[in-house]
Amino acid sequence: MGGGRSYPDPPAGTENDPTLNYSLSASDLPKNAGKGCYYSPNLQLGVALDVNKKLMCDPGWYCPYLNSSDSATLPVYCPPSRGCATFRLQAQPCSAQGKYEPILCKPGFYCPDSHTILPCPQGFFCPTGTVTPRQCTMFTSCPKGSHAQAVYGFFIFMGVFDVLLAVLIIIYKYHLGHIPKISLGSLSALLGGPTKALEVVASKAERMALAEKKSPATSDFVEESISPEELAERGMATLVTAFKESFRNRDLRMNFRFDNLQLTLNNGKTILQGVTGEIRSKRMTAIIGPSGAGKTTFMNVLMGKVSRTGGELYINGEQTEMQLYKKIVGYVPQEDIMIRDLTVRENVLHSARVRLPRNWTSSQINNHVDNVLRALNLSHVANSCIGDETTRGISGGQRKRVNIAMELAAAPLTIFLDEPTSGLDATSSLDVANILHSVASLGLTIVAVIHQPRIEIFRKFDDVLMIAPGGRVAYLGPTALAPQYFETLGFYFEPMANASDTLMDILAGKGVNRLFTLTPDQLVEIWEDRHSRDIYNEPPAFFNMTPSEDEEEEEEEVVKSAQLEPDEIILAPHGRPSSIFKVEQWLGNMGDIDRQMSSSPPRDNPLPPVEAVDAAELDNETGQFLVAGATHSRYISEAPTAVAHSLSRSGVLHLDERGLPSAPLTPSRPSEAPTVIHPTHPATPPRSIRSKKSHAWTVSKEDHRLEQDFHLVVPNVVKERGASFSKQVFYCHQRSLIQQSRQVGALALELFVAMFAGMLMGISTIGKVKELMNGIYWGKYVLLSPAPLDLLALYGLLIGIGVALAGAPSGVKVFGEEKPVFWREAASGHSKLAYFIGKNLATIYRLVLTSLHFTGLYMMLAKPVIDPYTQYALVLFQFFGVYGIACIVSMIVQRDNAALLAAVISFFASILCGYGPSLNQAKTSGYLFLFELSFNKWAAEAHYAVSINVYDKKIDIDLMASIFGYTLTQVPLDLAMCAVLGLGMRIVGYFLMIGLNRDKQR
Repeated sequence: MGGGRSYPDPPAGTENDPTLNYSLSASDLPKNAGKGCYYSPNLQLGVALDVNKKLMCDPGWYCPYLNSSDSATLPVYCPPSRGCATFRLQAQPCSAQGKYEPILCKPGFYCPDSHTILPCPQGFFCPTGTVTPRQCTMFTSCPKGSHAQAVYGFFIFMGVFDVLLAVLIIIYKYHLGHIPKISLGSLSALLGGPTKALEVVASKAERMALAEKKSPATSDFVEESISPEELAERGMATLVTAFKESFRNRDLRMNFRFDNLQLTLNNGKTILQGVTGEIRSKRMTAIIGPSGAGKTTFMNVLMGKVSRTGGELYINGEQTEMQLYKKIVGYVPQEDIMIRDLTVRENVLHSARVRLPRNWTSSQINNHVDNVLRALNLSHVANSCIGDETTRGISGGQRKRVNIAMELAAAPLTIFLDEPTSGLDATSSLDVANILHSVASLGLTIVAVIHQPRIEIFRKFDDVLMIAPGGRVAYLGPTALAPQYFETLGFYFEPMANASDTLMDILAGKGVNRLFTLTPDQLVEIWEDRHSRDIYNEPPAFFNMTPSEDEEEEEEEVVKSAQLEPDEIILAPHGRPSSIFKVEQWLGNMGDIDRQMSSSPPRDNPLPPVEAVDAAELDNETGQFLVAGATHSRYISEAPTAVAHSLSRSGVLHLDERGLPSAPLTPSRPSEAPTVIHPTHPATPPRSIRSKKSHAWTVSKEDHRLEQDFHLVVPNVVKERGASFSKQVFYCHQRSLIQQSRQVGALALELFVAMFAGMLMGISTIGKVKELMNGIYWGKYVLLSPAPLDLLALYGLLIGIGVALAGAPSGVKVFGEEKPVFWREAASGHSKLAYFIGKNLATIYRLVLTSLHFTGLYMMLAKPVIDPYTQYALVLFQFFGVYGIACIVSMIVQRDNAALLAAVISFFASILCGYGPSLNQAKTSGYLFLFELSFNKWAAEAHYAVSINVYDKKIDIDLMASIFGYTLTQVPLDLAMCAVLGLGMRIVGYFLMIGLNRDKQR
């Protein structure tokens, strides 16, 4: 075959083609030479490409000398020249090495038949082996001879969206007043220098003065003339109506009674034990105690945030659990947990929208929020951002008030606060206390853990619960009577000292006692003995302890200092110290005070004058123990000097709630000091009539009616509370969008990183190769193949890495920085799923923009043959997957480390794409499942399949794909798996979100 052919002439214009090495002249050829090969013209035969020796060229191949009727023109393979061999080893095709050797239609050209090769026309692009030019898509550049389309449309969209987004953000901030208005005068002043600026300012001041003279009684002037305190009072008065509307126009109260609350950890450590008492509505109750005593633990147990191991809880007389009422209970944490990028009003408004009755209109909700802000004196900063450590915002005191406003906006019946004055200066702390005092007047039950309050703040609280180390109660009653109680036990209160500091010292075992030494445990036992046993027949254990010499000397000093006559010296029965006997006697004489402390009456009823009543009468009617045969009563105004002022200021106590007869009583004599009992007239020992288990709280008829109304109305009220699921999703979505609009810097950085990563991917191909694929030729043309250069698989890996590095750090911020906010909202009854869906929906816009910036520069510079919209969809799915990984990581790891870990895991997922190690190696080694769980494996496979299918029947695409283990026929499945894995990771993230830190969501 081919014998007798004349020596061929080289193709026109190829005299300098290094792959031909045409150096021999016709005169130098040996006899019978000329078989159609340029470099080896003396071959007997050319090597036929088709074993069947068919006279044809496949579509996309150029065979200009093929004659279907002349077998001498059969396509053959010629040995390559040295230059051609070098090119092929470098994965580049070379020119035909003989007259009858076919070539694959070059990029930028198309071959409609085997004899014709034409440059690609304008508006079309022609990759290698093109038979029919491919139409360029919209917003692309395809000049004549293009082998790929330069996609500039994404770049244009990217610029337009960036400008539009910037304009919308500026308009929005201008509408909210975050950007000052710039008038023409201000602009001219700016351009005119300092002198012009002064003139403009003076002119503006003159115009304002004239306007005030013309209309001195404008509405603005009237509004400014109202003091903040008056505005707060108006807002608080308006809140009363709003609260009633939220409770079906019923006046409801929430009273708590707890009996023997216990909390023991799994390791056996007891945190709370035997906590018994009650907390009533329209009153502020403070919880104080040394660090580690269990103050916050008690409040968490009472709220149901921590499951107790013993005891019973009663709400308005019925045994129940707090979890059933969490939609009408507010909790203000110690930290100011709120979204710092939102304004004051936006934070409060979201709380109101989500938690108020769902039948409230938008107008009602907005009016209620305005009233809350007005009541808490926050109207002037309503449109100010909260701010944080790096961004200037409102003050610490205002932030604390916002913290309270977020709960007050939900119209609760009870508000618990954990150290509401912590971190504030004295003035701001007093402001918070005053606000809480006003809130309690609405009928709410206020319970707060406080730490080292100033005296004015301490007096604002109606009741105080003192918890001693070990989680036991040392006192629970009116704040004004606490000093009197401990003074009677012998403790000394400095006249000018803060009573709360002295009480804290007493609980810590450091109080000054001039009579004897009482440890905190003994104080607890004395308090518990008031209702639990007969202290004469069953005294506390330490009463019977033999006094030490130091104690005896101390008692002698007390007697001397008291200047008692010999016949007035107390003779203690049973050999017990006289000071202990004094305590016992005081416990007997304590009936009056005990009745005052055993209930928490409202503030609004005055205390009737106390008159003499027979002890037996009181005993029968109230069940309180009194000294038999003696009358013990007193005026409140005649309380000991140290607390007289506090008692008179604190308001007074209902006799009906204390179980006393409602008839007015007259005093027999004041009790200004502990009664000294002479030996000749011993007192009859008092006896406890009721035990702790049979302890009964007496309430008035009105209170009983309110409690009955509560249990009738509240179940339906709780069902009506909270926006619908779809509205909660919408509100969370809107809030997240507003939040992102305030994080312009972070968004711009994320877009820049994505754009930079795409640009690097594109630049890496410039000047290196025309196309990302030079593979093994298909079928009979395999001998003509250059060495395979498969950059498609490599770019599947590199794009995954670029997306991982661009998306992971931003993805962890979606939930990682808001976990405390979620915990707080979940505890208040916010739908967890609605929050999660709303946040994720809001990130879709961010993903669209980020993917656009990455794809825009990459497509314009790299010019891949893949359809640009398919490429964009793949990048979008990859960002979607990276955000899914970041979601999981942010739920597990602290936010300081989450960004790095998310980037590392996303990077690892990008490696598992099949480029190396290949899917074949993974399958052989048994870890293919890891690749199946990687979204980048599916994205890389789809990217490879769509790109290489362009070269079908020109390159052996199945052989090339088999190198990596890719399947080329399941692109829809690849795309679906990317979406499914992204959703699956978010589902895992959701269950981690609700499964971890469950105690903080209660």
